[in-house]
Amino acid sequence: MNFYIRKKIYKLIYLVSKYLLKPDRPIKSIYGIYLTPSFQDVTFKYCFKGTYGTFFSHLLEQQKKKSIFIDIGANQGLYSILAGKNPCFEKIIAFEPSLKTAKLLHENLLSNKIENCQVVEAAISDKCGEFKLSVVRGHSGISSLRETKNTTNTYELIQTINHKQLNEIVPKHKNYIVKIDVEGYENIVINEITKCTFFDNVNYLFCEIDENWVDVDQIKNKLTKFGFTSFEKIGNNKKHYDLMISKKT
Repeated sequence: MNFYIRKKIYKLIYLVSKYLLKPDRPIKSIYGIYLTPSFQDVTFKYCFKGTYGTFFSHLLEQQKKKSIFIDIGANQGLYSILAGKNPCFEKIIAFEPSLKTAKLLHENLLSNKIENCQVVEAAISDKCGEFKLSVVRGHSGISSLRETKNTTNTYELIQTINHKQLNEIVPKHKNYIVKIDVEGYENIVINEITKCTFFDNVNYLFCEIDENWVDVDQIKNKLTKFGFTSFEKIGNNKKHYDLMISKKT
């Protein structure tokens, strides 16, 4: 069935589940994975009914080369779980600094019987220690370390690590796929991971971009020096979109 039609169906399933059924057990999403109900969170709704489309989910599902998947900003685990269902991913490392969101991530990994995922409850930064994560109530997907002037936001104290600690966490491998979704902190995260010894073997980097917060030309210029040749824009929004960054393999 066409994904667009399926999205319409799952939108209806979402509404029925939220307002009538009110399940307390994990429910199956459009992506075929089980998610712990979190109807108060917009990110849960997006994961459930397919807002994120199929471009990156298909790449993970169809990967045939033995790989490690590094999920930076894993949230509730959509992509970590999809990678975990593909036996070609020998290990998944999911970074989620918010303890509340990480709890959902752990629950979802368990519900989907994903056993090869290591959850790291920390954010990647150029500084190590305890920092404030800006949290928007009802939308875990837009929590950020980026400085904000929004006075309605609350804050959660989280742990951060830099490239030195990251290098110790990620095991040696011949092929890595990296996803980065850190709400305006992409330049800093990319700068840190390029300092890691494993980065030479990263062949795909899927990154959320919001040009109001991120210097995309700076990212492109930096990654070109590391052998990346393709920067494919995913999405129709001129300022907010995903970027599939890859090398010729």
